Amino acid sequence: MLSLLLAKKNLKLIFGLGVILLPIFSSAQFAFEGPIPAITSGYGSFGNDSVIHEFFSIPPDTVLECNDTVKGIISYPFNANDALPVVFNFPGGGFEDVSDSNYFRSQQFYQEFVASNGYVAATAPYYSGSPSDEGCAFHWTESLIKDRSDLIDSTRMGLRGYSLGAGVANWLALTQFNDRDWGANGRFVWPDAGASFVGFRTNWPDDIYRQTDSGLAAMPDDVLYVMTMHDFDQVCDPRTGIDMFNFMGVPDTNKAFYVIKGDTVNNYIYWATHFTQSTFARDSSQFYTYLTKHDALDYWFGTRLLHALMETAWGTDPVARRICLGDNDSIQMNWANGQLRSPIVSDTPWMTMFHSWNNGNGYSSPCTVQWNMRQYVTADACFTLDIPEIAAVASVTLFPNPAIRNQVITVESKKDIQSLEIFNLLGRTISISTNNQFIIEKPGTYVMGIRYTDGATQALKFIVN
Repeated sequence: MLSLLLAKKNLKLIFGLGVILLPIFSSAQFAFEGPIPAITSGYGSFGNDSVIHEFFSIPPDTVLECNDTVKGIISYPFNANDALPVVFNFPGGGFEDVSDSNYFRSQQFYQEFVASNGYVAATAPYYSGSPSDEGCAFHWTESLIKDRSDLIDSTRMGLRGYSLGAGVANWLALTQFNDRDWGANGRFVWPDAGASFVGFRTNWPDDIYRQTDSGLAAMPDDVLYVMTMHDFDQVCDPRTGIDMFNFMGVPDTNKAFYVIKGDTVNNYIYWATHFTQSTFARDSSQFYTYLTKHDALDYWFGTRLLHALMETAWGTDPVARRICLGDNDSIQMNWANGQLRSPIVSDTPWMTMFHSWNNGNGYSSPCTVQWNMRQYVTADACFTLDIPEIAAVASVTLFPNPAIRNQVITVESKKDIQSLEIFNLLGRTISISTNNQFIIEKPGTYVMGIRYTDGATQALKFIVN
């Protein structure tokens, strides 16, 4: 009888955005593996609302650089009687040839989690392998908000992106939170396992300011910003994520950088790879097949963090903030009663936090990939640790060395120097000089970028005591 009632309630939607797909679900359907049980109550647990899933289809719009028909899924509580907060999800770049049914399976876990807890979730495989990718993400979110204003409250919004979708989430937040004030009554951004910057490609000259330091700094202060990367992820270079996190214009109280650690419990491996949250995705580096399992990391890293972000943005419980933005609060760091390794949580991340960086095997998508547009507007986007000390380079001398803070430091070179730029180890510019002298006010290790008059550049490390 309940199924019949649901179908009657949504009959009109068959002629609108889409059709009903299996209107009732429960979390019991998800296969679960591993010795640590799923979260069944509190933050991270599925809610009690019955869930409706619909397919929607949106035609192309070349003005918005979307040359493809976008097909996606919108999920919401059965008893929704008013516009609700929404979580927009942006998947990675490997879904362009995935069928509708498989795409639904890949997104069902998180779609149903959000909707069962009383909110709206929407996702679409915008990626087509063409330059229209980001335009389609822009297009389908705008269209859905307009077409389903009865269901979606655009003043309360979360953006969650994975892999290439992490870059989309970053760019779309900077675009729509500023230009249209989306999420003005509560908003968050969660880029996971990627965070490379993207944007309108054919409109690059007009969109370039989004990628600059000041463009990142324009993120509204009230945005909750969580970036997550994974210890054994050898797909996405963490340098880009760290670079963007450091310049993202959100106060430290509203942002956190997570390095997710894997673990082995009773011979079961909890993988912290690029595919930690993709429980139905092709893991070409590890499993060579579709992953259909769910385990404790899907809850303690996945639904629990998402739940806390939603309730911090749209609720009143202070515990939610302690979970997602707790600044190493015990409730944030204690996963599965200590059975799972805690993540690293920091406001000052660095590459040595990652096993993937320390093992030296490199990345299949280094920060220099062409779709990381951040690198085209700042020389620091792909900053490195493997640069020599001043003392190890015969062609350049610095004195005094080591220097003392507030002391004039002089650089001499066998080649004519055009300019000097000094960075700290977070990649932030400390000083720029057009001659061969500068002053540093604080002790620490610094990187000196030298630009010679012949156009060549060089980077060297030095210390100030």
